[in-house]
Amino acid sequence: MYKADKIVIFDWGGVIESHRDGEYCLNTAITNLIKHFNNNVDESNLIEKYFYVTARKLRQDFKEYTWFDKIKNEFNLQCSEDEFYDFYIKEFDQIEYYKDVVDYAHSLKSKCKIGILSNLGTIDKQRLDKQVDLKQFDYVWLSCELKYRKPNTKVYEIVEDDCKLSPNNILFIDDVKENLEPAKEKGWNICNAFGYELGKIQRSVEEFLKK
Repeated sequence: MYKADKIVIFDWGGVIESHRDGEYCLNTAITNLIKHFNNNVDESNLIEKYFYVTARKLRQDFKEYTWFDKIKNEFNLQCSEDEFYDFYIKEFDQIEYYKDVVDYAHSLKSKCKIGILSNLGTIDKQRLDKQVDLKQFDYVWLSCELKYRKPNTKVYEIVEDDCKLSPNNILFIDDVKENLEPAKEKGWNICNAFGYELGKIQRSVEEFLKK
């Protein structure tokens, strides 16, 4: 039976796209990207520096070109902006994702509303769409469009304003506990899971839909 008053919201990175060591994951693509334009880069804290610069710039202005400038300067990359983004797209398109999670999300359309809530840059939206077919989702909330990132409480307020559902009728699935805390405080149902834990995700959704 379809429940129009309930929604299951999926995070992308970690829940749908792989963040798991040993798989061709996001960190692998980041490392390959940076090393492609500076093979002498120090790998010891490369990932941490990359995410620090990315988060800092997104908090400030969300302009993609300024993000490129910061990344280029941080890692002393020898490339033009076009060269960087061309390689970025090709490299990041190779990241593994959990098709069984996508198929499961799509299957829920006959049972309730479904949504995507993710922190990502504008350039990543095309990759997200290739993986999940965004038009299948009732709602898509992306940080590059919201101008706020999880776990900023404004993100969760926007979600509630858009879907106009009671907090107890929202289930949010994310691999990062920090992103789930504001949702929990608002009274949402939460599921802390990775994409390779499909069984855990399914059990959480089934329990949620029975309420």
